[in-house]
Amino acid sequence: MEEDRTRAATGLSRSGQEVPVPGGGVPSAHALSGEEVLRLLGSDPERGLSEEEAERRRERFGPNVLSREASVPWWRVLLRQFRGGMVFLLAGAAGISIAMGDLLDAGAIGAVVLVNGLIGFATEYRAERSLQALKKMTSPTARVVREGVAKVVDAADLVPGDLLVLEAGDIPGADARILQASRLAAGEASLTGESVPVEKHADPLPEETDLGDRRNCLFAGTSLVRGTARALVFATGAATEMGRIGGLLTRLDKGRTPLEERLERFSRFLVWLVLGVGGAVVVLGSLQGRPLLEMLETGIALAVAAVPEGLPFVATMTLAVGVRQMARRRALVRNLAAVETLGSTTVVCSDKTGTITENRMTLRVLLPAVPGEEGELWRVAALCNNGALGRDGDIGDPMETALLRAARDAGVDPEGLRAAEPRLDEEPFDSSTMRMVTFHAAGVAIKGAPERLLEELRYVRTPEGRSPLDEPAREGWRKRVAALAAQGMRTLAFASGEDREGAALLGVAGILDPPRPEVRGAVAACGEAGIRVILVTGDHLLTARAVAEETGILREGLRGITGREFGALPEDRVAEAAKDLAVLARVAPEHKVRLVQALREAGEVVAMTGDGVNDAPALKAADVGVAMGITGTEVSKEAGDVVLKDDRFATIVDAVEEGRRIFDNIRKAILFLLCCNLSEVFTVFLGLAANLPTLLTPLQILWVNLATDVVPALTLALDPAEPGVMRRPPRAREEDLLPRPLRWRILVQGLLLTLGVLGAYGACLVLRPGDYRGASEVAFFTLVTAQLCFVLNLRRESFLRDPRQLISNPLLLGGIVATLLVQVAAAHVPLLQEVLDIAPLSAPQWGCVAAGALLPTALCQVRKLLSRDRTSPI
Repeated sequence: MEEDRTRAATGLSRSGQEVPVPGGGVPSAHALSGEEVLRLLGSDPERGLSEEEAERRRERFGPNVLSREASVPWWRVLLRQFRGGMVFLLAGAAGISIAMGDLLDAGAIGAVVLVNGLIGFATEYRAERSLQALKKMTSPTARVVREGVAKVVDAADLVPGDLLVLEAGDIPGADARILQASRLAAGEASLTGESVPVEKHADPLPEETDLGDRRNCLFAGTSLVRGTARALVFATGAATEMGRIGGLLTRLDKGRTPLEERLERFSRFLVWLVLGVGGAVVVLGSLQGRPLLEMLETGIALAVAAVPEGLPFVATMTLAVGVRQMARRRALVRNLAAVETLGSTTVVCSDKTGTITENRMTLRVLLPAVPGEEGELWRVAALCNNGALGRDGDIGDPMETALLRAARDAGVDPEGLRAAEPRLDEEPFDSSTMRMVTFHAAGVAIKGAPERLLEELRYVRTPEGRSPLDEPAREGWRKRVAALAAQGMRTLAFASGEDREGAALLGVAGILDPPRPEVRGAVAACGEAGIRVILVTGDHLLTARAVAEETGILREGLRGITGREFGALPEDRVAEAAKDLAVLARVAPEHKVRLVQALREAGEVVAMTGDGVNDAPALKAADVGVAMGITGTEVSKEAGDVVLKDDRFATIVDAVEEGRRIFDNIRKAILFLLCCNLSEVFTVFLGLAANLPTLLTPLQILWVNLATDVVPALTLALDPAEPGVMRRPPRAREEDLLPRPLRWRILVQGLLLTLGVLGAYGACLVLRPGDYRGASEVAFFTLVTAQLCFVLNLRRESFLRDPRQLISNPLLLGGIVATLLVQVAAAHVPLLQEVLDIAPLSAPQWGCVAAGALLPTALCQVRKLLSRDRTSPI
């Protein structure tokens, strides 16, 4: 073991040859004494390394920098918009149109694909700056001792074995083992999720100690909030904890979103539909004895007509509208597809600090030794305290500022007390004594860890003054402290007296970071929507369980475990363990990633929240990474797909509701476009089967698909959420955009629209026998009008039962009216008359159009009125 550690630290092989070891590193440096680490790294505790040795190690281990992933160039982001089955299908349709000499059709389809790609590019384009942001978090310079002289060097030049000299405000440039510490505390929230500064010392720890409890180490990218230290660098570059996170970020790829998967399956369905339509026309025409070449051209034309050219554009615009709506709800979307994915979420893995809780330590319980006599306790809390309350924010340790706020709220003036009783001397808090003592003219004020003060104090405050603190009394106080700790609180004890030997116990305080008031309701809303919430935190299990129970996350039948327990599970048990998991505490970045991957492999759609560097890999691995906008590091924001501007968990619930609304509206648009396209295909196909003259020309079909269908489909993006949208269970990951029952309804609705068109066509021939041209014009106008009326059917509830459905989306009504006016105007514009082969209609012809257009909508509304099914929009 000793030999292996030496090789890892020095970069020597078994044969003694130097080998490149990026960043070096001493395995389990926290479990070794300072002397052992010094010996393994060949460094002197007073002189450090020589410049010559530092240079040799720099060549051996490489520079102390994080590996950088190349930014995604803009052209690659642009090309990414033109992949997927729908784009390839449309490209094929355009190619066929060019081959047939139909350049107008091909140009229109190409324009749709191009505009769609540009919108996606403009909305989604961003550089992948996760690792660059990580690099910014490390210190640009460091103070080291080399050859016995303290000097400032670039942090990139640090090597294993360098001796660091650190003080409050410094950012360690590498991972280092503490050799000497004085009143040392470090802020590690960005790395471990620990919201309170961590007291540091130089003593060795057990080898199995979790990262968040390694109090004898300092880590790159964290910061010193108090004290001074000397520390020995044991890992640089990729070998640091920051480097490990950077490595995870480069290896992770979340793959396709649920929407992309669904669109891909839908594209395959469309391919079979198109082939079926084209093949049926060729077979039917051949059976009628028509020329094969003519039937091939007709079949191809109809197959192209069956493709909803406007669908990618409508889907992209719907998502873009969703991005704007989410911004109004305090959620910034950085990845377009994440809008809909949020609506598919089945599990939310939430960070604790700042998301579930307020990220503000607060006094929750005060247990005075003499109930009702808290004055002396508040006095000590104010005097034995280095914090300060300011208008622009509190200054100092969060536990101390929590005490000051509580004292102020109780009517005590901390600053007035300090002025009246100035501090004469101080024994600062130290990790070895676990207490702070201040000396004043009237005596001493003591604050510290209850377990330590209960051992040292000889007296306890009583109404008469003081009495001995005997063992039964000590045991009683220990039980009170344990009860507070079991509720996830951090505890402090207070004492005062004329001198330290005569000091009496005044009481105990329980302090915690309380849950946000709206979280319990938001968690309940998630439960009602079929979404499970898992609390994932770097904090201790007791604290996490207490918060989870108070917010309703941890319920009967669910459990909480530590990251160490989760990490020790064999692969075949991870998915099973995740099924009833509600709390995962004391986690490392790898544990979070493992949880996300296990949930996704089980078919869950996972949203992961986070604000620290340690959260970035899991944010990137999840289906949707949700970063915090206020407390979040740049690394987490770059790794996330969504950034919450207010850091509130309730905003996630709002975003899920918006995502569900968007998916519903995309599905409505697809239903509308497919029903319309099928009605066009059926109209031409049935006319062909009946050996009638051409009912619709290719240019008329193109006009309908791009000029009249797209506007109503786009306005569907602004449809409000259906009633009860958050009382429905989430969609299964494998659920198609168009489940089988819905496909049958599309077929029926397409036939109903066709029935209206053919009915109007026949009625016109009855009114004016032999006028096939006029009947074809009526068929064209009926098709457009019927489709515009049909868009009103895309509600789960009949507007005959609830007329408000008609006016729920004013823009949709405006789009219908505007499109209808354009259609009427087209019949009076000479150029369009010639291109579309139409003329103004007479009053009887308009009567045929009205009857044929309203018939399908009326039949659909009657079915909805009589049906109990409220699950389908058609």
